[in-house]
Amino acid sequence: MIYVDLDDVACETCDSLAAFARRHFDRDVTAESMFDYNLRKSFDFDEATYRRYMRSFHSTELLDIPETPEACRIIAQWAEQGLDPVIVTGRPTYANADTREWLDAHGLGGVRILHVDKYAKLFNPSEDPLITPFPALRDMDVRFAVDDAPNAIRMIVETRLCPFAVFTRPWNRHYAPPETDLPHYRVTHWHEIARIVEGIFG
Repeated sequence: MIYVDLDDVACETCDSLAAFARRHFDRDVTAESMFDYNLRKSFDFDEATYRRYMRSFHSTELLDIPETPEACRIIAQWAEQGLDPVIVTGRPTYANADTREWLDAHGLGGVRILHVDKYAKLFNPSEDPLITPFPALRDMDVRFAVDDAPNAIRMIVETRLCPFAVFTRPWNRHYAPPETDLPHYRVTHWHEIARIVEGIFG
């Protein structure tokens, strides 16, 4: 299994988040100015505004987010090769149907989605049956992971999940993963990810 984060790894969510904040929440922000993926900080939102913003964004914008260049082609190729790429997302489970529709529209109809508690169940009740606790990934034979969020990388290291790559984005440019003997990489393009996966799986 290959763990693939969706937002800002397989698709360009940060651009859409910034544009939505400019249009509807009077925030003068760009993707490049998003110094922290905690949007409370990057967009200067209080908690109530943040939750209203995220609910509104998830309800209206998900199907229009563009893919990251080459991501869907490479993920589809892995699926054809039997490498079992899986979307491991911190999106709330109420976004599942739109997430599925986006994947289907981008040629990834056979790729599974796992909603994982990367953000301490921020949007989902603890009893939500669609939520997978992060430690449960250890029982899924994950061979490689790629994510952009520092908190997700921290959990990968803490659970000793697998070799991993940090996909470079503005909020993680200066981020250093916790010390670990797990092989890990810093990547900026999907061609780099494809080469790493080829090295792991042959």
